[in-house]
Amino acid sequence: MVTAYDDEPGDDDLDEEAGSEMVECSSCGRPVYEDAEKCPHCGDWITAGGEAARRAQGWFWPVVVALLIAVVLVVWHGLGR
Repeated sequence: MVTAYDDEPGDDDLDEEAGSEMVECSSCGRPVYEDAEKCPHCGDWITAGGEAARRAQGWFWPVVVALLIAVVLVVWHGLGR
């Protein structure tokens, strides 16, 4: 027969820990808690949206260059007629 002691984590305790989201530190890439202010591994500050902001900028310039190339090709092809 198995008995539960007061100092052992119960199912409710495990569910609370599962709710803590982990994200990657933008400096060292190691996992840190989502609501941490500083990375416990490298000591750098965790900026709000640091990783997301970097990812959002990653697509901007390739799209602008592709659009410029498309405009140049359309104008060039239209002038050759």
